[in-house]
Amino acid sequence: MKFRTKLLITLVAVALLTNGISIAVMYKLLRHYLYDGYRAKLLSITASIATMLDGDALKTIHGHADEASPAYQQLRQQLRRVRDANRRKDTQMQRVFTVMRAPQDSKVLLVTVDSEESLENSARVGEVYRTGGAAIDIDQTVAEENFTSDEFGNWLRGHAPVRDSSGNVVVVEASTTWVESRMKPIALSALGSLLLAALIAVPGTFLLSRRVSRPLSELHGAVELVGQGKFDTRLGILSNDEFGAVARALNTMAQQLGERERMKTAFARYVSHQVMDSILASDKDMGLSGDRRRITVLFCDIRGFSSMPEQMPPGKVVQLLNEYFEQMVEVIFRNNGTPDKFIGDGIMVIFGAPEDDPYQEERALKTAIEMQRELRRLRKKWEGEGLSIRVGIGINSGPAIVGNIGSSRRMEYTAIGDTVNLASRLETATKDLGVGILISEYTYNAVRGSFPFRNTGSVHVRGRSETGQTYSVEELEGTSAPVEELVS
Repeated sequence: MKFRTKLLITLVAVALLTNGISIAVMYKLLRHYLYDGYRAKLLSITASIATMLDGDALKTIHGHADEASPAYQQLRQQLRRVRDANRRKDTQMQRVFTVMRAPQDSKVLLVTVDSEESLENSARVGEVYRTGGAAIDIDQTVAEENFTSDEFGNWLRGHAPVRDSSGNVVVVEASTTWVESRMKPIALSALGSLLLAALIAVPGTFLLSRRVSRPLSELHGAVELVGQGKFDTRLGILSNDEFGAVARALNTMAQQLGERERMKTAFARYVSHQVMDSILASDKDMGLSGDRRRITVLFCDIRGFSSMPEQMPPGKVVQLLNEYFEQMVEVIFRNNGTPDKFIGDGIMVIFGAPEDDPYQEERALKTAIEMQRELRRLRKKWEGEGLSIRVGIGINSGPAIVGNIGSSRRMEYTAIGDTVNLASRLETATKDLGVGILISEYTYNAVRGSFPFRNTGSVHVRGRSETGQTYSVEELEGTSAPVEELVS
């Protein structure tokens, strides 16, 4: 279920519940006040009738025979006049009669004088008065709080003793219909108010939920776009509420992510993707640190390039050099190599760092072969410009120190040690031996049998007192042409 639907249902439910509770409380209080007013009137009428009756006349009435007596007829007419006078819209008095205690049981009440004319509803002298289950305290003037129910309906009853305390009680019964009739329009008004609240709440909350959910939808869409890498996404929510604050934070985050992506792209041009991924994946700050590990180092240098800039325009030299490096770096990355640095027209490449690589020697030699192959393709392309570029590649494997070297303001990931120096010397020796790729015996021992090699004998490398056994690749992978043809 969408947030807007949940919000709509919640707001409508709260509005209706609040209005419903308020209307119910008001209805209950109003009904209570109406009944209290009604009971007060009933109590006043009952007390007034009790003061009007002749207690001595009531004492003379005991049975059916007394109904023809002048005292009975006088009392009956007196009660009827009072009843008729109080059958108004504001009182709705229905019955007025008197009762007395039964001689056999004081808890039983007997009717003495009844003002009712209808034979069906009137009670004769001596008949038991059914109190509806509620006991009557004939010594108190009371308008009862609870209703009395019988076959004739619901009644609100009041009673009061006569002044001579003869035991006779005046009972006045008023129908609750009057109060209920007053409450009916109030109940209908309350129901109408609730329906009106619903009619107002539903469209109102719909518009409110739509207005609230619109910024959420925009935020959701913007977050998805940012998650897809579209860091130029910006939100135009300018409100000063929480949505505006979230929108501004999201815009700032997208801007910073865009800057980070641009820095990452720029960073990738200076280091290999392995180094970059290692730095980004680390939860520690970069520091000037290193470790010793076995690596394979490849040096590649263009033969005779130093004299080329004197014969060509500078822009052309940069163009050709960039095209050459573009292809060489692509080969290096394809074989999991890490370009350490560009030294003029030369390249230093590391295999086995920053991530360990058990196949570093094979990948280094494969890189060298593919670099020579790419060079042959470039030579064919540049034949029309009179260029004949040759390269020499030296490869050596062994222990070295690798890590971030430099200062706290400028550092680079590189390798140092005798392994690096020997690889550089082997690259220089390719010119003297007339070979394109020259590897040390340390690299050869790891890859022999995987490539066709030719033993180039012991070579004295400048900077080292002892000689070292070296090998060159006999022919390129996938072709019978010897590597030496590429540099001849």
